[in-house]
Amino acid sequence: MVETYKLNPNLTKTAAVAEWLQQRIDWQIYQPNQRVPSVRKLAKLLGISSFTVVQAYEQLVAINVLIAKPSSGYYVNAVTRSAPSHSKSEIAAKYPIIDTRWLVQQVFNDIPLERSPGAGVLPSDWVRNNKMEWAIRQVTQQAEQFIYDYGDIQGYKPLRQQLVQHLNVLGMQTQVDNVITTAGISQAVTMVTQLLTQVGDTVLVDGPGWYWLTSCLQQQGLNVVAIDRDPQGPNIEQMQKMFAAHHPKLYLTNSVLHNPTSYNLHPARAHQVLNLIHEHDAYIFEDDLYGAFVPDGQALRYATLDQFKRVFYTTGFSKSMASGWRVGMLVCPDPFIDDILRIKTLGSMNTPEFGERVIHKLWTQGEYRRQLKKVQQYLYTAHQKMRKALPKIGLVYPEHTQAGIFVWVDTGQDTSQLALDAYKDGWLVAPGQMFHPNAHESTYLRLNVSSTSDEFLRWLGKYLGR
Repeated sequence: MVETYKLNPNLTKTAAVAEWLQQRIDWQIYQPNQRVPSVRKLAKLLGISSFTVVQAYEQLVAINVLIAKPSSGYYVNAVTRSAPSHSKSEIAAKYPIIDTRWLVQQVFNDIPLERSPGAGVLPSDWVRNNKMEWAIRQVTQQAEQFIYDYGDIQGYKPLRQQLVQHLNVLGMQTQVDNVITTAGISQAVTMVTQLLTQVGDTVLVDGPGWYWLTSCLQQQGLNVVAIDRDPQGPNIEQMQKMFAAHHPKLYLTNSVLHNPTSYNLHPARAHQVLNLIHEHDAYIFEDDLYGAFVPDGQALRYATLDQFKRVFYTTGFSKSMASGWRVGMLVCPDPFIDDILRIKTLGSMNTPEFGERVIHKLWTQGEYRRQLKKVQQYLYTAHQKMRKALPKIGLVYPEHTQAGIFVWVDTGQDTSQLALDAYKDGWLVAPGQMFHPNAHESTYLRLNVSSTSDEFLRWLGKYLGR
């Protein structure tokens, strides 16, 4: 093949160099145990700084693609690169596999958010709080009082009290002793599933539903069954059949601004679901991470109707305030508080109090409420723009979509292939197959309204019109 020293213009320079070298390792231009070009040589060939090449090489070392040998250079790792031999043309034509691991890897790489309509986060400018540094300084001044202790295993009590007050306003009555802080929603998921399930058990999720959740549950050895989700909630007839056939103990769901559809829950459907839950001695794990984006929080939740008898309710701040703090909160039914605390103790001992104190400071000073109003307005404007833009490229803006982060769009074409072709052109998208446990073919695409640019919509319109 004719060598080219052009980098992908759609990536940062560091990511583009890493991609350039990764491709040539995949194509077996550089073989296992072979030395790759020196930093100085590759910098000269690509017309970039040596510092950028070093950064790219170190990233590849970190993920075991390369091995660094002092005073010698960088070499292809034979352990991770060993694979059946293929012709260079076969390997060059090979696409990456679109699955949860692939998308998560891309989300955490250097692809800029404006090139990532499939991302699950909001722009930093949207969620940045002008008082964050002030709150950190305030907590730092008090650090001597708590930083050397483990703290309360249930979490920072004033923050838990604040959540109880907030939930009471929303019609959910609970006590501070029923609230436990977690390292984000993800820890709450793993703790509740450890409590209620064993390897081989069946659990129910929404279809479509959060792709990370499905993969997490499957990794724990659980049989994950998706219940079709429409604008009113889960399909009751299908859910009845699954309870009769598999006797699941847990149904995990977003009831408010559902991921990926941004649908809410209809009262009649919610009552039907809770009737089934009580009838079959099961429980609901209600993820309310996106509920913060509903103006005044006024949306129906299972916990509002059930009052935490059969509902484990969780929320957090990773989307609305700061992902890096990893502050989540779990409300448990009375019989399970001690068991959940035991699982938390054995799993992580406690959660860092510093971040919990910062969140509490911002919340109680009114900064969180002001920030949410700003984000809600941004989301509303973005949805209005999307409502007008989609029909221009032949797509329909879904009628029941609420002003959350996402829009669930039917493209009429297999979006797994679309995602691969988009990736080749420097776009990160989230194809519909990833939001179903069996990864069946889907024509849907999850678009993040905050990162779906006019440029991407032009690309998508052109692609679909071919």
